Amino acid sequence: MATRWMRMFGNQWIGCALLFFMFIVTQVIAQDKLIGDEFDGSRTTPIHVIRLIDQDSSVIWLDEQPLMPFSTKKTCGACHNYETISQGWHFCAGDSATPSGRPGQPWIYSDAYSLTQIPLTLRAWPGTFTPQQIGMDIFDYVATFGRHLPGGGIAEDEEAQSLEKIWRWRVSGTAEINCLACHDAERAHDASQYALNMLRQNFRWAPTAAAGFATVRGMSADLPDNYDIYAGTVPDQPQKLPPQVTYQAHRFNERSEVFFDLTRHVPVERCYFCHSGHTIHPEPKERWQHGEDVHVKSGMLCVDCHRHGLDHRMVRGYEGEALAAGNPQAEALTCRGCHLGNQDATLPPMQGRSGAPKPIHRGIPPLHFDKLSCTTCHSGPWPERQSLFVKTSQAHALGLPKASKSESALPHIITPIYIQQENGIIAPHHLLWPSFWAEFEGDSIKPLSVAMLNTLIAPLVGHEDSLAVGDWPAVSDSLLLSILEALDSSAVVGGQIAYISCGQVHRLNEQGKLLSTKHAAAVSVAWPFAHDVRPAAQSLGIRGCEDCHSTNAPFYFGNITVDSPLLRAAPLTVSMTKYLNKNKAASWLFSFSFFFRPWLKYLIIFCCIIIFALITLYAFKGLARFMVILSIETENKVKRKV
Repeated sequence: MATRWMRMFGNQWIGCALLFFMFIVTQVIAQDKLIGDEFDGSRTTPIHVIRLIDQDSSVIWLDEQPLMPFSTKKTCGACHNYETISQGWHFCAGDSATPSGRPGQPWIYSDAYSLTQIPLTLRAWPGTFTPQQIGMDIFDYVATFGRHLPGGGIAEDEEAQSLEKIWRWRVSGTAEINCLACHDAERAHDASQYALNMLRQNFRWAPTAAAGFATVRGMSADLPDNYDIYAGTVPDQPQKLPPQVTYQAHRFNERSEVFFDLTRHVPVERCYFCHSGHTIHPEPKERWQHGEDVHVKSGMLCVDCHRHGLDHRMVRGYEGEALAAGNPQAEALTCRGCHLGNQDATLPPMQGRSGAPKPIHRGIPPLHFDKLSCTTCHSGPWPERQSLFVKTSQAHALGLPKASKSESALPHIITPIYIQQENGIIAPHHLLWPSFWAEFEGDSIKPLSVAMLNTLIAPLVGHEDSLAVGDWPAVSDSLLLSILEALDSSAVVGGQIAYISCGQVHRLNEQGKLLSTKHAAAVSVAWPFAHDVRPAAQSLGIRGCEDCHSTNAPFYFGNITVDSPLLRAAPLTVSMTKYLNKNKAASWLFSFSFFFRPWLKYLIIFCCIIIFALITLYAFKGLARFMVILSIETENKVKRKV
């Protein structure tokens, strides 16, 4: 620190000039738009050779000790309005002023030892809970799910920090928006290092650890609350290794500037780290046997459709978003808008973006396009008689070196499920059956805290081989009954304990026997998906109506697994017609009618031939009659003349 001040204030004139420069920079930053915020018309990417600035607004010099991680807020924020960027969809969860939008994938807290998988979110999505409802404060939320959080928002909001963890925040630092997670084009960028450091509670250091020119060792999780990040040593615990940064010296020029290889055209791999999905299928096991989105295979980038401005409010690409967001241009970035065109005649034609072909859909009745989303036929795995499980990056920590590769690892997400949405349109969804412990009072359910799960429930479950791979243990009625009895007799819990699983609430009745009833909090939670998009030759309906309208078609009659650790739930399944809001018997009869559709076609052709023959016959009869009448009239005229 002393070296820095000696260099910066070597004489009075330099000090005065620096103060004046800092004043000018402060005034520029205070403006609404900075130098990097306005588009000047050039499509080139500016060269970013810039100084690294830490969270204390100090330039990082390699001869200083201890070396601090650079701050994206201060480094990138010197040229880009950080507050405007913070409004982005990836960062605004928990902001009450921002609409929650169409439900997406929630975060899922899962723990096989406590028989728990519960959907969490900071957005107002139906069927989900907030982290606070399970006793998880914002610090624990960021530490648990920060591996795939891009920072910003609630992760750096000091008002959201609880008093109990205020000193932990001082040690770990806030999690600023990790701009490099998307915009770093350098091949050495390591997103897994970002995830690892977030799990280690190195929030301040995580973006630096992922950059291709720095290394971070140590972990804040091992440090006491009174640790001083500037001292660099742990009081009375020299064996503890605090977070330490090592920069590659050759990346710095003589002005302590570093070249960042940045791009607006975000590589697909950057998106894949947080948005990958792997369908668990009994047959194809190899990576090459699983398809990839047809748009990506054709060379397109995710950001070609999911676009945004400086505010980073990314177009999500679902139908109706243009109206909800008040942005008519978003309509052109939906499947229908890109391939079929916009419906607003006051706007220029928008179809064919990026050379998108216009589908013909020969032989498909137009009714389908009013009732089905494009993704129903074109996205996700091909539907099968029995539903499949899918693993996602956000739910299963895919992309991390120690991520579980077990196909049965929790949480258990089921796909594809065809659900009729509130607007009446059918779309493919992923689905989760929540399983968690709660206090049951009247009609209200309050989930138990994570700490209570670990101390009270996990020891009662015991250990099984399935737990080693993260799968559910087999829970019999007797084990469930004993756990409920033990929890009800515990003085720690105030109300009656219930276990929510397989779509039901399980609790003890007045006689001490197991009672299972339906409850709104026990219903499944689903969210729509749009990828991976299959080519037209692999879409539903390509082989005819029977792809969906046969008596055993998975689209209508697929069996959806009701996931639960309870043995009483096995092998419980639900028909797809439940989520399509269709009567199963009526759907079967309607599908059965398609067996006679070919006969009906022949009958129609035969009837058309008969009708044509009759029309022809009577046409000739009419012509003959007309000729007779004409001849009589001619004879009469001749007679009158005579």
